[in-house]
Amino acid sequence: MARAHLFAPLAGVAFLLALAACSAEPVSSDTPTAAVTVVAAESDALPVDVPVAGEAPQFLDRGTPASLEMEKPAATAAFDFEDVRKLAAERAAKPYAAQPALMKDAAAMDYDAYRRIQNREDASLWATAADTFRVVPDPRGYLFTTEVKLNIIENGDVRPRSYMNEDFRFFDLPLEDDTKKTLGFAGFRVLTPLNVAGKFDELISFRGASFFRALGTGNLYGASARGLSIGTASPEGEKFPHFSEFWLVAPKPGDDAVSMFALLDGESATGAYEFRVSPGPETKVDVNAVVFPRTTLTSVGIAPLTSMYFFSPHDLRKNRDDFRPAVHDSEGLALHMANGEWVWRPLLNPNALQIAVLANQAPLAFGLVQRKRGFDDYADIESGYHDRPTIWVEPKSDWGEGYLTLVEIPTVNEYNDNIVAFWKPASPWQEGNAYSFSYTMSWGLAGSVLMDVATVSDTFAGLRPGSSQPMFIVDYEDIPAALLEGAKAEVSASSGEVQNVTLRYNPETGKVRLSFDLDPQNADVAELRALITRGGKPITETWLYRWWK
Repeated sequence: MARAHLFAPLAGVAFLLALAACSAEPVSSDTPTAAVTVVAAESDALPVDVPVAGEAPQFLDRGTPASLEMEKPAATAAFDFEDVRKLAAERAAKPYAAQPALMKDAAAMDYDAYRRIQNREDASLWATAADTFRVVPDPRGYLFTTEVKLNIIENGDVRPRSYMNEDFRFFDLPLEDDTKKTLGFAGFRVLTPLNVAGKFDELISFRGASFFRALGTGNLYGASARGLSIGTASPEGEKFPHFSEFWLVAPKPGDDAVSMFALLDGESATGAYEFRVSPGPETKVDVNAVVFPRTTLTSVGIAPLTSMYFFSPHDLRKNRDDFRPAVHDSEGLALHMANGEWVWRPLLNPNALQIAVLANQAPLAFGLVQRKRGFDDYADIESGYHDRPTIWVEPKSDWGEGYLTLVEIPTVNEYNDNIVAFWKPASPWQEGNAYSFSYTMSWGLAGSVLMDVATVSDTFAGLRPGSSQPMFIVDYEDIPAALLEGAKAEVSASSGEVQNVTLRYNPETGKVRLSFDLDPQNADVAELRALITRGGKPITETWLYRWWK
């Protein structure tokens, strides 16, 4: 089902209103105050240089070690990332110039009307038989109000790709002729033969604020990413810088990747971005970026991921009215911590805004993961949740001190994204400085890494029969019988008391099952932690879960 990247105001906190490539519906806002748990200890803020009053801003790069940066081509006279960087720095030194409002008749379109606008086949970029990639521009309209400029880089030269209403079929939509002629672009999609030779399928889409979504072989669109988040789940409210201009590098015949540069702009910051997209069973997206704050930013999100989680069997409170066993784009957050520990945190649809900090050292990798891949796990023919992609992020530069943050927002349906995960720098970003970072994203059906410990296959939660105490069951995959000899289950809770811990092999499934009860006592919230060790070393990933009254 179509869905927007939309967060509603919760308990007086302004949330995400930027939209990507789907429809939108409002989310209920009568929600209690946010609950915040910091799992990792806070770090001291690092000092940041501030320009002397009256001096022109000097953008000080806060540092990506050369050995960790993405490979850059040798310097040439051709347009490249450094040109976009200069544009972003120049724009950051000037006041933000907001765009004129979208024409009323275009803004009045609903989702179905907007979807009726069709691209003419001959309007695609690079649409020749020898081309591996094609680009399909998207028009503005409905909720996509920001105009995006497109440019083509070919043989080092830049030429604009101007909007022309002849590129689209508007049919009998109630749009004025002047609106059609001046509508402009909202973004674009890149197509490539991703699934079947000779058939061009969508590979990546950029549309709405700084949102983008990619696909691996066999995927359907699900979780998404952003270039930057500012103020997510903060009392000050969220800001939404947008990609205002793109430069698409024309691929040569036989190229196995497509590249593009983007200019980020907004009231709070500007930025230069470089994307290299390599399609495959796991599509790789290499991101290289530098951001220039226009003001002090106290809540920044690097590599923010966004998804939807409605319900599943691991919820303590069940959705009894839905025929489907689970509804979500992502099932959990997986984390490879700096110390080598593997962590699995099932996602939740809380009854109040929840914010958790899962690490205070930059991780080796993290992602929003869809582990269950069977149709029967969701039983939804239309939505195809079993084919939604996992997104895995691996930092390629030093992200500095900060916190891996997970935000979970209540939702009453599956049409709005309510999950955000990102790296939050510990120190505020200051006006007049430049902040560089890079990372690689993997989008696909399978996990992009092989763990050296057993993974969690299932989590079940409910009440013990004849009792009001919550009971939890964690099933693990692939634990050799020899490792189970002398293995120990380590289960703890931040509040209350863990009881009836049992660890045993399940001959029916071939899995290992850990079960336990929680006596909450007088607690309102408890952070649960479990893993199986042998000889003091983990043989499973660490399972985390937040229980609340």
